[in-house]
Amino acid sequence: MDLINIQPHCRNKKTPLKKTVTFRGQAAFEKLAKDTFVGARTLLILETAFFREPETLEFVKKYILKFLKDKPEINIIDGACSKGYETYSLAMILDKIGKKINITGFDLGPQAITDAKSGKFIIETIKSNDSLSNTYKMGYSSFDDDYLAFYDKSSLTEKQTEYKCKFSEFFDEIPWRENISFLRRIHRLIFKKLIPDIATKQFQVKPEKSGMCNFVQGDILKLDEIVPDHSADVLLFRNALYHLTTIEDESAKIPLLDETIVRTVKNVVTQVDKALCKNGIFVIGEHPNDHTLTTGKVLYKELENNNFTPVYKNHNDTYCVVWKKN
Repeated sequence: MDLINIQPHCRNKKTPLKKTVTFRGQAAFEKLAKDTFVGARTLLILETAFFREPETLEFVKKYILKFLKDKPEINIIDGACSKGYETYSLAMILDKIGKKINITGFDLGPQAITDAKSGKFIIETIKSNDSLSNTYKMGYSSFDDDYLAFYDKSSLTEKQTEYKCKFSEFFDEIPWRENISFLRRIHRLIFKKLIPDIATKQFQVKPEKSGMCNFVQGDILKLDEIVPDHSADVLLFRNALYHLTTIEDESAKIPLLDETIVRTVKNVVTQVDKALCKNGIFVIGEHPNDHTLTTGKVLYKELENNNFTPVYKNHNDTYCVVWKKN
């Protein structure tokens, strides 16, 4: 099957930030948040957003409509879903395509799943451009989704306008202070005083839309405990493999290849192969560490050994981000 090319619609202009990390293999987002420090912000969850890597999400939709068109029901597994931003992004993009869509998000972290089940999401924006605000932005987010909550449609691209409309169909705005922990509230109040131009909104998924997404605690290395064999049409594990496989030297901070990494990658591919139906697709995401150095080389080789074929590359044609099970 030839690579399927889809023209990008809109792309976030910010570049993901490099961070000093101390990963030691598999960890929940709660631990990763403590191990990742950027500027004033320390929550890894703020690296995600609604409609992140939109070209890949649009490819998933087009693949379903073109190659799984005879299936009335589509089963999607979203691994390392964190608080569910991507899970609900999939639900919004795949809503009203004429098929029943079942989406299950899973994450190793219990708090992440608790938050995802709540269906509550926070979107922030920083309007000022002074030096203090720019310092804050360094740890604010690597991806933009604030247009969904703050920007007028007249200033948006056609695709952003479409996503904004989909977002308003899925979510209602609620007072954000009602469900914020005491420490997070103090954190926000401090920075609100330092940077008055921070605006915050909270949203709740509408009851009639919440049924499209289910959330469970789970482990990609034990995927068969979550997903029946050969039942998934789409399995996403985007931008998370490096959390499983990175072992770093304390002085050089360089990922080291050892047998643990090789075994982990093989285990992931075995689990993905068991979970996917024939012609199902595995979505990796565009994080460089999932494709370059040792992890990507081992991963690509294992996928090919298990009769997977790359069907979609990222926007600059460097990484194979979607693989089809033959």
